Amino acid sequence: MTTMTPAPGSVSPASGPVDEGPPVLDVVVGTDGSECSLRAVRWAAEEAARRGAPLRIVHATPHFGRSGVAGMPARELPAARAVTAQAYTVARHTAPAVAAATEVVPGDPVTTLVRAATDAQLIVLGISTTGAADEMVLASVAQKVAARSPRAVVVVPRHRAGVAMSRPLVVVLGLGHPEDDDPVAVFAAEGARRSGRPLLVVHTRPTTESGWTADPDAWASRFPDLEIGHQPLPHATGGRVLAAACPTLLLSLSAGHGGLLHRPLDGLHRWLLRHCTSPMALVPPPHRPTGLEPREEIIAVG
Repeated sequence: MTTMTPAPGSVSPASGPVDEGPPVLDVVVGTDGSECSLRAVRWAAEEAARRGAPLRIVHATPHFGRSGVAGMPARELPAARAVTAQAYTVARHTAPAVAAATEVVPGDPVTTLVRAATDAQLIVLGISTTGAADEMVLASVAQKVAARSPRAVVVVPRHRAGVAMSRPLVVVLGLGHPEDDDPVAVFAAEGARRSGRPLLVVHTRPTTESGWTADPDAWASRFPDLEIGHQPLPHATGGRVLAAACPTLLLSLSAGHGGLLHRPLDGLHRWLLRHCTSPMALVPPPHRPTGLEPREEIIAVG
């Protein structure tokens, strides 16, 4: 149950002969009208332009009802459309050539965004990153989506200082299982290539471990067009990771596998969500199941 508004006068990000290949998947950004989410919209529009992808702006509202369009109470729909209209305006000012559409979905934001990820190439969310104790509550949507999304989730902080053009993108390896490093490394390298920036690889595992991601020569062989630096960071803590990585246009790391007491992310990841002031990409492990659990599907459709 959705209401979708295509962007009037939107321009396709690609031109030239029609490509018979598969369609380019959307970059999806969640918005709730806050300044944090509008910063995420700006970042998502820029990234969609870099990827040559359409942008889908999603606003999820938990207010269900029997009156109004799409089962939403009539008084809620105009407010929801105002949220997406504002986000659309921000996106168009940021990246005018990107094809954009807005979508209002009555339902839980986490379930909505996880479902949207199944046919997207990237999910983008805003977060306040105050570092305060109540951030555990404020970050819950970002934590839960990053822990369940089958696609990478980029979390854009409220405070984003300018990043010098000489600063590299950063990928931190070794924060999940060894097999998690491969998709994180490829995601970061592709991002560095699109942005034209160098890449810094931070290794938190011993350099004696096997696997191409631990070998600087293998990096140079796989990505000969990139300027790549390497930095060992054994016994990594949240503070040491941020000191080594930030500020950066994008910090990439594994989304991990969750913690004790059914927490949606590992402890270090939750700490970084609270304190990192650079955009952070949480890349899912390679064997994460896609889609929602059957019970969640039932709840989602009411």
